[in-house]
Amino acid sequence: MILILNAEFTRPNSFSMATSEKLHTKIQTYVQKLEQFADRAWYPPFIGLLAALDNLIIIIPNDGILVASSMLVPKRWAWFALWISIGSTVGAVMLSLVVQHKGLPWVLDFFPGIDKGQIWIWTEQFFDKYGLFVVFAVGISPLMQQPVIILSALANTPLIELAAVIFIGRFLKFNLMAYLGSHSPKLLKKMWGMKGELKDAGIKIE
Repeated sequence: MILILNAEFTRPNSFSMATSEKLHTKIQTYVQKLEQFADRAWYPPFIGLLAALDNLIIIIPNDGILVASSMLVPKRWAWFALWISIGSTVGAVMLSLVVQHKGLPWVLDFFPGIDKGQIWIWTEQFFDKYGLFVVFAVGISPLMQQPVIILSALANTPLIELAAVIFIGRFLKFNLMAYLGSHSPKLLKKMWGMKGELKDAGIKIE
């Protein structure tokens, strides 16, 4: 998985693009199998766990899973959104704890090339100026949240404050997405950054 992450954070080549396409195909297959159980009692906590793990492996299409699940079982959309919000927050806190303990060298070893990506550069510039407001902005956006979490941890941001801001941002975002998925899925096509997530979740919206 770390090899794939390295391919994602560095300039793409034919090998990395082919590898990425195979990875997305496998993800789509596994996600579609998982979504068959969207009506089970254990399903919401399980996708919450996946949202937590996504903070470390960055290959789980949480947005797509949430939307697909809400489309399949509309009456549970709020429940799905809540659990993924909780999971995403817990995962962010876990990542922050590890970064605070291990430091930047561990980050660069575990996430090869992450500091060279445009998202990292953008986040670093704005975090220096706006702090937790940037954390909130990333939380409600489709941007990956790992860079801002790592920078917050390196800045020794109190975990309670970090967790609260992340949860509020994620809760607002995921509730909107889940509601649209269950009530007006066509509107999702207009949301920035959703195309790849929907594809990985096997969703085709006409």
